[in-house]
Amino acid sequence: MGHFARILCAVVAAAVLLCSCGAQTAEFSYDDNAPSLAEAYKDYFRVGCAINTWNLDNPDSPEYKTILKQFNTLVLENESKPDAVHPSEDTYNFANFDKFVDFCEENDIVPRGHTLLWHSQCPDWFFKDGGKEVSADVLIQRIKDHVTTIVSRYKGRVKSWDVVNEVIGDDGQLRYSNWSKIVGDYDGDGDKYDFIETAFIAAHEADPDARLIINDYSLESSSSKAIRMYNAVKKMLEDGVPIDGIGFQMHIGNGQDVAAMTENYQILARLREIKPDLVFEVTEMDMSTYNQDQYGNNIPLTKEQEELHAKTYIDTFNMLMDLSEEGLLDSIIFWGLCDGNSWLNGQRDNYPFLIAREFKLKPEFFDIIDLPRKR
Repeated sequence: MGHFARILCAVVAAAVLLCSCGAQTAEFSYDDNAPSLAEAYKDYFRVGCAINTWNLDNPDSPEYKTILKQFNTLVLENESKPDAVHPSEDTYNFANFDKFVDFCEENDIVPRGHTLLWHSQCPDWFFKDGGKEVSADVLIQRIKDHVTTIVSRYKGRVKSWDVVNEVIGDDGQLRYSNWSKIVGDYDGDGDKYDFIETAFIAAHEADPDARLIINDYSLESSSSKAIRMYNAVKKMLEDGVPIDGIGFQMHIGNGQDVAAMTENYQILARLREIKPDLVFEVTEMDMSTYNQDQYGNNIPLTKEQEELHAKTYIDTFNMLMDLSEEGLLDSIIFWGLCDGNSWLNGQRDNYPFLIAREFKLKPEFFDIIDLPRKR
């Protein structure tokens, strides 16, 4: 290497180091000199979070500025679920959903739709007819009307939909719900996936270009759920159901077994033998800082647990980048903006994100920001 080349390399290295050190002087997620998760991972996947429309009311607020600084895809935490959007058969409430989609379009952010059908946060009217349990015929039609009305309204605007949510139970079997109980084996083909199939077909007909996702929790951590989801989606794909991808909620814990998660992702990746362009999305990611001992007692949040939390985040993001490089994964969503508004907070505070309370940046935020540069 010549003298000039050595000088140039030294200058570049110094500039990179200076940039990295300067980035870590940022204190808050919305600081001008704070690095951006979306920018850091632009070559791998979109990075987003779940919000509520009141987060969009004040452009000077920390949450508003953090959304624009850190994320390039968003989903509504609750305001697009069935009870919020379709509270009675003849009533649709689109004001908040419209506000959300308008904001995304104005700021070049990709909006997700969550969720069209779920056993929870779903109004009872779907399942009643004149005070009695509704018939399968009527419920099928209500599913079609519900899905068609919502997806048609946002055709070409909402790019990805969680069409059905949490249809596999903790026992690894199809969840017993009003949907599965009433619709049952409607077409007589031997399975009870018919309410799922109806929803996906209606969504595809309403917007053929939208990505249609089947979303569930513990697919990354439970091999029994991953296998059951594989079998269910395999059957539906073979029957021509337009399922475009699998949504991994990824509500995971401190010290999560990343090797086991990788194996479960690969189980579901085999669906590409049937549908080569099938994709994965991480849809609701958080990582609880608490573990339990063999007696079910919560392990205190110690410095060692905090270090484990950072390591697990690093290992998990390395796995997610591997999946991206395989062409499997192109989007991850955190289920909240910062630790302070996580659904995991309750009787105790939890610290599941890279952004702390009051929108302060954690050391592990900078660890995660640095990972793509190290590849």
